[in-house]
Amino acid sequence: MKRWFNSAFPAFLAKTTEGYGFAIALSVVLHIIMFGVLLVNWSADSSMKITPPIPISAALVELPKPAAKPPAVRKPVQSQADKKRKEDAKKQAKAKKKAEAKKKAEQQKKEQERQKALALKREEEKKKEALRKKEEAARELQEQERRRLEREQKRKEQEALERSLALEQEALKEAQQLEHDQFEQAKYAALIKSLTSQYWNRPPSARNNMVAEIRISLSPFGDVLDITMVKSSGNDEFDRSVIQAIRRASPFSELKDLERRIFDQHFRRITFRFRPEDLVK
Repeated sequence: MKRWFNSAFPAFLAKTTEGYGFAIALSVVLHIIMFGVLLVNWSADSSMKITPPIPISAALVELPKPAAKPPAVRKPVQSQADKKRKEDAKKQAKAKKKAEAKKKAEQQKKEQERQKALALKREEEKKKEALRKKEEAARELQEQERRRLEREQKRKEQEALERSLALEQEALKEAQQLEHDQFEQAKYAALIKSLTSQYWNRPPSARNNMVAEIRISLSPFGDVLDITMVKSSGNDEFDRSVIQAIRRASPFSELKDLERRIFDQHFRRITFRFRPEDLVK
């Protein structure tokens, strides 16, 4: 073991000192010594014997100096081809990176353009929808206006029809009223003539072609208020006979049953034309 230690330790120490330093080599040596001591004691007789201490001879071992650090190994100089290949690889990587960045930028630009196109499309659709709603609202207003005009036209036509019917009814009423008034006028005028003829004494000088036009003023009760000769017959005796007949026939009490409106319009003053042929049957 001592031979192995004397032969192996210096070589091991030299190797260890080259890589790890003197301190690590010393620590290793001490561990080996302790291991050897333990091994020797283990192999000795296991019986407990008290022996006197044995003097140990020790010798100073001079450790070898650490070898000088070998010079740094220079890296071999790259060849021009390797250098060119590396530069080309860098250029390719840079170009690839640039191309990828360009592609990414183009994709981003396309995406932005697509988003912009979508936004424009949505905006256009909104405008179209707003225009459609506006047109629908305009059509609805036109339809409402058309319906309003139709209602207004129908209302006007209805009013015109009602006015026309009212005018027709008024005209009919007026015609009926006029017919009634004319009938009443003729009726009471004939009554006055009839009563007058009953009290008229025809004078001997009267002739059939004689005409006397007399105006009579009457009261609503039929009293004769005034008699005026409007046009003489040319025969005084005939004219006096007519006036006397009117006075004898009055009052014309039948006029009390006549409407006041008709009386005021036609009988407050009434004009008669007397002919002998009209009064004599």
